[in-house]
Amino acid sequence: MARTLIVGAGQAGRRCAEALRDLDPEAEILLLGEEAHPPYDRPPLSKAVLLGTDPGNGLFVRSPQFYAEKRITLRTGTCVEALDLAAKQVVTTVGERIGYDSLVLATGARARPLPVPGADDPRVHLLRTLEDAQALRAALVAKPRLAVIGGGLIGLEVAASARQLGCAVVVLEAADRLMARCVPPAISEMSAALHRGHGVELHLGCALRRITPRAEGLLLEAGDLEVEADLAVIGIGGIANIALAEAAGLAVQDGILTDGCGRTSQPDVYAAGEVARFPHPFFGRTVRLEAWQVAQNQPAAVARAICGEARPYDEIPWHWTDQFDWNLQVFGTPEPEMELVQRPAEGGRLTALSVDAAGRARGALVLNNGREATPLRRLIAAGKALDLALLRDPTVPLRQFL
Repeated sequence: MARTLIVGAGQAGRRCAEALRDLDPEAEILLLGEEAHPPYDRPPLSKAVLLGTDPGNGLFVRSPQFYAEKRITLRTGTCVEALDLAAKQVVTTVGERIGYDSLVLATGARARPLPVPGADDPRVHLLRTLEDAQALRAALVAKPRLAVIGGGLIGLEVAASARQLGCAVVVLEAADRLMARCVPPAISEMSAALHRGHGVELHLGCALRRITPRAEGLLLEAGDLEVEADLAVIGIGGIANIALAEAAGLAVQDGILTDGCGRTSQPDVYAAGEVARFPHPFFGRTVRLEAWQVAQNQPAAVARAICGEARPYDEIPWHWTDQFDWNLQVFGTPEPEMELVQRPAEGGRLTALSVDAAGRARGALVLNNGREATPLRRLIAAGKALDLALLRDPTVPLRQFL
């Protein structure tokens, strides 16, 4: 009986195990996780967990009984320190050697640290794990002054949650606008207005250079600006966990390099989820995508490849963020240089499309308007030129353009 060994029991590891079991009822599946918890989804950490509306139980998409019923052997608290590709074994920190026929690396990413003096103070938090979220939640309930370093998705979600808990919040963002990597300038301006309207203090174009720990709190210095806070959260993105792969000689480049099906440079070794860098037809180049969608669906392509049913992963990129009363969904690549066609709707809802010089939709956003998601995906995938005059008219339904 062939054994598939999955290193990393996060969302991608779980999804790969599930997909494998669906494809092969007889396969032996072993899922190794470094954390003490069963696999859980991370998006609620910056929202429901911080707010206390979900203490963590809702994160666990599958119960422990699920893994037993599916005959997926789940081992938590197990850390792999090396790969022996020649012997087709992994080596744990306690010296155990575990063999495999197929190996899936679903090692994910870790929170990117900030390389400035004082960032190692215990009052400076990162947010990646359930323990991180629980520790930050415990600190926030005292309604401290919070400094958030980073005006991207995670930073703004933390800022919104902290304000809803009654904290005084200041956000320091090195770029000249919020969410600069994923939304056009017009949406950045709307986001800034949202946060300022809820009492968040924003400082843009403001790169932090020092944190000075003091008995009464933290002093953050960014250019000529000085901010006093009781605690800080760093939310400046993630770093792919490639150390195991790199040490074993696999091809890496800000991620583990794979083909569209997750196959690495070594036979019978695959990478799944946000650690994988793979060619994506929508972008026309290799990408590493840190998104729930990729961790949820790309591992199914890996499972198919292991079972001899290779079909590359090629979904139109999608991610979302919840901030205050906003649900913002982003599709494709809304590049800043593209024309942004806005289609406002009643109740403050909005649909916007980023259109290239040929009139094709390359990206789109919906604000509190999720019912438009399906036609937007189809419009982007179709890649055909659109009548922009009609597109600007919000009374013309999107399905008319399909």
